[in-house]
Amino acid sequence: MPSSGFFRLGSLLRRWIELGVLAIFLALPVAHAAPTTAASAPVTLQENVNYRVVITDETPPSDGKVLVQEMFWYGCPHCFHLEPALDAWRKTLPAYVDFEPYAVPLTPGWVPLTKAFYTAKFMGVLPQTHLQVFNDIHVKNIRPVTREQIADMYADLGVDRDKFLQMYDSFGVDNAVRQAGVVAQDAGVTGVPAMLVNGKYLVTGDMAGSNEAMLPIVDALIARIEAEKKAKS
Repeated sequence: MPSSGFFRLGSLLRRWIELGVLAIFLALPVAHAAPTTAASAPVTLQENVNYRVVITDETPPSDGKVLVQEMFWYGCPHCFHLEPALDAWRKTLPAYVDFEPYAVPLTPGWVPLTKAFYTAKFMGVLPQTHLQVFNDIHVKNIRPVTREQIADMYADLGVDRDKFLQMYDSFGVDNAVRQAGVVAQDAGVTGVPAMLVNGKYLVTGDMAGSNEAMLPIVDALIARIEAEKKAKS
């Protein structure tokens, strides 16, 4: 496991994931780094060193805001451990930044929980379930694999089970999962968490040195995008 805590896909990990054995990952050591911010740890952007330019179908919002997406998977322990730093950081983002979690299915075994994310998003229950799902998996050791087990988990969080299953099986959710997979593939994402800015700039924990260290790099990319906008106006 890399020191940055970047959740990579190896053949053995893939086999475990596809079997749905999440408990194995819960026992793995997680690298911790002191939370960093752009103010306390200014960075110099270096292409192909601490960020990479990519081409994806994701585009900036039509209102001119900067789109920041955290690529993650609910079963990833490093994504779970990044949440406190990520939550504190996103509260500091300027109003012209749109931040969103972005579940990606890097293997077939990741699809069920990725579908769960988009199901909750489309049902409008993501705000009250997102952190709870992380806690259920990584704190309570609940390991849902089938659609029924996932529906039970969400029902325990107060979501209508029948409506959840109906949305879970919908074309819209399947299409969102496929699209997320295409974006991740186009961006060359091989592990999570990772940060995608305006569908154009990719930052990973390996490139940054740690998962928390991705955040000031993203801040610097946001500042660059805004400076370029002002230069053109």
